[in-house]
Amino acid sequence: MTLGMIFRISGIILFINGLSMFFTPGMAIEMYGMTIAEGMIVLVRGLGLSFAGTGILVFMLPSWIDSKLAAAGILAGLTQLAWFCHLGYDLYTDNISGTPAIINLLLTAIFAILFFVMSAKHSK
Repeated sequence: MTLGMIFRISGIILFINGLSMFFTPGMAIEMYGMTIAEGMIVLVRGLGLSFAGTGILVFMLPSWIDSKLAAAGILAGLTQLAWFCHLGYDLYTDNISGTPAIINLLLTAIFAILFFVMSAKHSK
């Protein structure tokens, strides 16, 4: 597995999550154990667009910056680590709940580790 492949897999997952949030915001809200309140649909759709756009950027990065991919991988790893801390805190404080939240927590941990490890290998 290469660093570029990790970027592409992460980008695809972000894009799919974004499309899910945009087209089925109610399901996305309920998957995290929250109740739908006024305005949340609009907020989740906006977040979905952000996820989809970020997914496309992450997917395309390897073809745009091959010579600096290790540095971008470290940044991606730090971003995944921040998401891990955010999700972990929200799970711990019962702000969110459910299997999808736990799966996302595990995926962000895996991607953070992969980005850090593969970036270190790619920089050599």
